[in-house]
Amino acid sequence: MLTYADNVISSLRFQYCPMCTSPLVREVIFDDNIPRVKCPVCGWIQLSSNVISVAVVARNEQGIAAIYPPGEAGVGLPAGLVEYGEDPAESAIREVFEETGLEVKIIDCLGWIFVNRTSWPGPMIQILYEAEIIGGHIKGSDEGAARIIPLAEFPAISPSRTGSRKAMQAFLAKIGG
Repeated sequence: MLTYADNVISSLRFQYCPMCTSPLVREVIFDDNIPRVKCPVCGWIQLSSNVISVAVVARNEQGIAAIYPPGEAGVGLPAGLVEYGEDPAESAIREVFEETGLEVKIIDCLGWIFVNRTSWPGPMIQILYEAEIIGGHIKGSDEGAARIIPLAEFPAISPSRTGSRKAMQAFLAKIGG
């Protein structure tokens, strides 16, 4: 039985080839000397990538859009996974709309972080954006209730929302807050 690093989520811990069902092996395949999982029969190679996600500080003159995730102590910013083939900036716009009902335009990329998750969706690179609210109507989603909160009254961000926390820190550093 193959063993995997702790940060490889269970759904990616293949034991048999998804193409031909042969037992998989781990061996060095490329010049980088990193052992990788491959099929010795058909040649399939498991090359899993980090997940890409976004977190967005969506703001206007009234404040910053926040979501109230059920069961969490604190708020979050609109955030989510970048779909396969989707531009991260377009994903940020989509996530804000899906979670808050607000239309935004991207103002700035505030940087990125690496989050080494051992649960779904696995290790991720999270791109942090600042966006200006340009339309729409505030509404909640399955992520929780949504509100625009003045910056001076913005509540604590949920401890489980690393990307939201880092995005807010980057935004505050940018505006000198």
